[in-house]
Amino acid sequence: MKNAYHNDIMDMLLRSGREGMNVRRLARQLYNLHSGIFSADVVYEQMYNQVRFYLYYQSRQRHSPFVHLRRGQYALRQDIAVQLDIFIDMPRDEERPSKPVKRDESRQLTLFGM
Repeated sequence: MKNAYHNDIMDMLLRSGREGMNVRRLARQLYNLHSGIFSADVVYEQMYNQVRFYLYYQSRQRHSPFVHLRRGQYALRQDIAVQLDIFIDMPRDEERPSKPVKRDESRQLTLFGM
């Protein structure tokens, strides 16, 4: 089950840390993020119910990144940060061994190189 607001929920719960976030506060921040003057199709009650049911269902799954803390309070599992930080340990360009530059010995370069 994929939710349209999954990435935003992950981002908000990641920023909230270990204590997590209440569904009502999460839905309010999502509503403020996705609503505007010209978007009348976003309804707070529908968004709240969608987020609430999505987190409830996902927190009961075995491999879900969400964990239920107490009534209406959800957070990310503690080991989810390891999955998100995969590319931190990759070597940078300076650390990689550089390939030797092959010197071009063509006649045109030697003619104009004098």
